[in-house]
Amino acid sequence: MANQTPQKNVDDFQLPKGGLIKKLLYIMAFVGPASMICSTSMGPGTATSCIQAGSLFGYDLLWVVVLSGIMCGGVAYIGAKVTAISGQNVFDFIRGKIGKVASTILFIVVLCTWYMVIYSQGSTMRHLNDIMFGEQAASIAYVVTILIIAYLYVASSNNRIIKIASVMCTLMAIIFFINVFFVRPDAGQLATGIIPKLPSGVEQAVIIAGIIGGSAPGTSALWYSYSVKNQKWDKPSALGFIKYDQIVFATMFTIFSLGIFLSGAAVLHPAGIQVASALDAAKAIEPLAGSFGTYIFVAGFWGAVFTTIGGMSTLASYCINSLCHISEDNSDIKVRRLILIGIVISLIGGLSGGNAMNLLVNVMGLLNVGGLVIICILTFFTSSKKFAGEYKNKWYTTLMGIIILAFNVYSAWTYVARFL
Repeated sequence: MANQTPQKNVDDFQLPKGGLIKKLLYIMAFVGPASMICSTSMGPGTATSCIQAGSLFGYDLLWVVVLSGIMCGGVAYIGAKVTAISGQNVFDFIRGKIGKVASTILFIVVLCTWYMVIYSQGSTMRHLNDIMFGEQAASIAYVVTILIIAYLYVASSNNRIIKIASVMCTLMAIIFFINVFFVRPDAGQLATGIIPKLPSGVEQAVIIAGIIGGSAPGTSALWYSYSVKNQKWDKPSALGFIKYDQIVFATMFTIFSLGIFLSGAAVLHPAGIQVASALDAAKAIEPLAGSFGTYIFVAGFWGAVFTTIGGMSTLASYCINSLCHISEDNSDIKVRRLILIGIVISLIGGLSGGNAMNLLVNVMGLLNVGGLVIICILTFFTSSKKFAGEYKNKWYTTLMGIIILAFNVYSAWTYVARFL
């Protein structure tokens, strides 16, 4: 299906004179592609890391959650910058730098791991339906949910998918912003928690790496570059759009993460309740936050997984198209049908029974290995005067890339060390 919605001319971007509201309305008229990568980050992995951080350590890791939101936008920006300068998506750019064979192996590993994450999302969605609709109606509700996701994402154009993701991300941010008022965090402890501290032990260090690694894997640069290319932001003049796009949706992602984190820090931690996942938290939080507060938490989590399944399946279809050269246009119906691969995998994940979170933990290491290679290459070239010219990274962008790279190295090494 061709994308019939006309694109705004990126060369026309110019902030209007006037007040802040006028400027914000102008920016919001252009932004949107970042909603795709934002929606994929708003999933069980991020939710689990944040709820564990809050329930285990109270407010101590608040600064990490805020940092993860900044890095979520930073890693995607670096990927989009490569696309804006080179005119290529990250897949094609890296293939030109490391060769066809090496790049194919790298992206097949990334794609397979991506589908394993989608499988786990299906399992999570099924368990959320159990909580929301009861076990008797859960199976039917789950299948209907997956069918709705399939219809919305397969039958829609790229622009409509971006609008769906934008709306859902906005709703999730609003829901978890409201959630903050139900959990009533302590202002004094918030002020203390925002101050960075060294990890107090191995367990805290692992959770820190999990939060940063889950929100800012190098693979996010790949996925966002597809959205930027689809939007025709593949020119240096689009860098202003890309910056504001990431600011808006990284802020939404941060609100989502903070809402979940504070449920653990303000409600579960004082009660001495430790949870292994956001699903466990949804069950444990009701006696403490009340039924309506629990419903807000579960509804927000359900919406996040809904958007994640559709968004991840869509981005996976773009990667398959890059590998197999099916069409020059990601809006082509032949590419859109590939979204069904991820949708079917998620359906199987939910109907297979059990909890796929352990499986997800076992395969996420591979995604970190792939992300390490991607962010290393992209940070190097965007920091190079020879490649980027006048658009070379500022020192703080390069520093952020190095920090993100360091967390990806840690996560990848933790995975590889298990086999040594």
